[in-house]
Amino acid sequence: MDVQTANANVSRVPFFRFLNFEIRSLDNLHAEAEMTFDDRHIGNPIMEYYHGGIIASFMEATAAIAVQPDFADVPAKPINLTVDYLRPGVKGPLFARANVTRKGKRMASVSVITWQTDREKAVAEGLYHFLLV
Repeated sequence: MDVQTANANVSRVPFFRFLNFEIRSLDNLHAEAEMTFDDRHIGNPIMEYYHGGIIASFMEATAAIAVQPDFADVPAKPINLTVDYLRPGVKGPLFARANVTRKGKRMASVSVITWQTDREKAVAEGLYHFLLV
């Protein structure tokens, strides 16, 4: 699937539109996305940091797209996630890269990393498990 088609699919999902992100690259086992900062993403209004739930949701969305970029009729269902917050997400764009580490007939495991200006300075890392039905 190409990036343009994936972004068209993303725009059909109301929560994905709320997150305001776009797929930048996509192949069989990877997806990379960029989320534009918006005031509705703020968790700490004094420091203007991203809310942790917004970061985790963006990571989950990117992971789900990496597992099933075509948005099948029955999408992959998240069954477990672990997120490690490493530093605050400050005002500005946030990037995520999802790598499918294992994809079987019934389950998929995906590792995700987010960053802002330097890929080596992660904002958060996560491991997501999806049930494939």
